[in-house]
This record gives sequence, structure tokens and C-alpha cells, in this order.
Amino acid sequence: MKKFLLPILVSMMTFLITITITDKPIQAMSQKSLNNRVYLVTFINSNGYTTAHQYVFFTTNGKSAYVNITDTDQSGKPVITKDSTKEEKAAPRTINRYLADRTILNKATSKKYYKIKNNKVTIDNGLITKKSSGKIEKGGNLEKFTVNFPDGTQKYDRVLFQMAQKDYQYR
Repeated sequence: MKKFLLPILVSMMTFLITITITDKPIQAMSQKSLNNRVYLVTFINSNGYTTAHQYVFFTTNGKSAYVNITDTDQSGKPVITKDSTKEEKAAPRTINRYLADRTILNKATSKKYYKIKNNKVTIDNGLITKKSSGKIEKGGNLEKFTVNFPDGTQKYDRVLFQMAQKDYQYR
């Protein structure tokens, strides 16, 4: 009986230690965790309609640049329509220039349009004002996360951050 008791105790201790180590809460998302990444950001109003899109380029120093786009296709590539603005029509070319040449991107990143600290996000890009900050929903990760703003404080109540496809990441 003693022969079997020791292996059972050892396996139970190993199991408990494994659960304790891996069951830690996710650390708060910060600006550093988004550095050197490109995100497709979708702004959703209170009715649940997707009404605006941007590609956001985060640099190493916490600054960011964004490119407004009309819409995206299934693969995440910008779509140009007859109603697109001049900026939105130039978006595919601008995105490729930012990805290919860091000096052009660094010239465009003069502000911190997106500030992230302790799972709170402040956006100041014309679509969202800096008067309020949104909270990152639980369950989000670096690949995809959602920010909720307090009701009535912004034109857009939810902002969805989704990492851009591989072709749109820094080379």
C-alpha cells in the first residue's frame, strides 16, 4: 500500500503546482505590448453598426500613425469605393509606404494617438476624443481585443483592435 501512496502523492503535488503556475491572471495590457505591430481598428457605434476603419501603426517609442480606410474585404485588405475620400483612395499606397520605409512612418508618428495603460485606452484621432478612456474587455489578447467606452461619451461605443494580416505587418 505504501508503494502506491508515494507516486499518487507526487503526481497530485505536480498537478497542483502546474495549476498554480499556469492559472495566473493575464497581465494588464500596456503600450509596450503593442509596439512594432499593425492593427486593423474598427469603430462601432451604439447601434452595432461598423462605421469607421483605420490601420494603426505602433512604433517602438509608443507613438502611432493611422490611415483611414473605407472598408476591408474578407482578408483585411482596404476596399476603395466611389464614395471614398481622397485620403481613403490613397490608403493602400500609404499603408505600403509605411510598411516598406520606417523613415516615412517615423515622420508620420508625431503624436500618441492611442494610449494604453493598465487595460485602459485613450484614443485621440478625430473619431474618438481624449475626454474619456475605454476599458479593454476581459478575454482579449494581443491578436484581438475590444475596448468599451462609457455610454454616451463618444460617437463610437466600441472599438475593435484586430492584428492586421501578415502581409500588413512590418517587414
